[in-house]
Amino acid sequence: MIAQAADTLLETVRRESATGEEIQAAARALFKSVRKSSRDEVHEAMRTLAAAFQLTDARRAGFVAMACGALVEGGFDPETIAAPLVERLGPLLDGSARLMEACLERMPQPAKDAEPEEEEDEDGHSKAFEETRRQVSPELPGEAAAWDALEQLWPPMIAVFSASSPWRARARRLRDTAARIADHHVAGHWLRLMLSVSDDEPILVIEPAKRLGMLGRMSGVVDNFQIHVLLMDVFPKSGFFRRRRVPRRVVEIARGNGPQRTAEVVTGTWNLYTWQAVGPDLSLPDPQGPGTPANWIWGEGVPDDIPLFEDHRVILLGPPSYVRAWQSQRMFAHLRASVECTRTLDADEIHQWLQRMAAAAGGS
Repeated sequence: MIAQAADTLLETVRRESATGEEIQAAARALFKSVRKSSRDEVHEAMRTLAAAFQLTDARRAGFVAMACGALVEGGFDPETIAAPLVERLGPLLDGSARLMEACLERMPQPAKDAEPEEEEDEDGHSKAFEETRRQVSPELPGEAAAWDALEQLWPPMIAVFSASSPWRARARRLRDTAARIADHHVAGHWLRLMLSVSDDEPILVIEPAKRLGMLGRMSGVVDNFQIHVLLMDVFPKSGFFRRRRVPRRVVEIARGNGPQRTAEVVTGTWNLYTWQAVGPDLSLPDPQGPGTPANWIWGEGVPDDIPLFEDHRVILLGPPSYVRAWQSQRMFAHLRASVECTRTLDADEIHQWLQRMAAAAGGS
């Protein structure tokens, strides 16, 4: 039954005379048939529909891709649609980057002494850029088509990358191109974040003042607020009264389970520092002292920006300099994340790690 529904939807979006209402009706029939189909039948239908991703009509290609993305978010295998989506992503990003660069060259440059004043439209886009894009697009029709297609196709790509760490890794080479357009195209912003996510990455976390530490692995983490929440759950505790640092429901949200956000507010436990913050006495700077923000790990940042030391992302924990609070939420609704403690470090191991960091920091 779903095979026939997939064939009908594919035929409908390919037919130039098909109306939006006809396409919507074909999609509703497809989703209705999912409930009566086996997983294998749904996966085969998704493979059939993937042929629509190459349609020149970006809206129709995007509509079918969104339908497939919804099935991925519902638990079906992203492998069925990943290859054709990612195959198209590279050229779309390249074309969009060329259009953006042409627009920026055409835009008038502000005077050197002028204060930056950039008006935004209701979607948060630069009005000057959008006006220039409308002027330049007829001169670069291929690049303009890529820009429009990317607007339609990035949400299902996020669905695939959320569900498949192997495909995130394969597409990571496209992150820099996504970053180039991130200031002007919403797809660039979200794809840059998603393609910066690492999996099974070694981490080292030490709280120097308490001589507590752990080696671990990090996967699926998007931003440093999320790391902070997950560390509050798994980092070793000292003392007899080892109460939870953060409610379990807040941790589950950070892990990718349950609602994407709640009204709860999270209060951070520590200041997070890079390894370069270690002083000659193996301690962290006074959080109230001058110059300390230089080696802070900011919550708004991403794990990929945390400097490596001996092949580990290193996070050093110190007392908070002020109360940091943020909403309990995660960036991507369907992306699973974890920070796992693989081994607790003893005092000697912590001392040796800090000594090596201090020596390297002193020589840098």
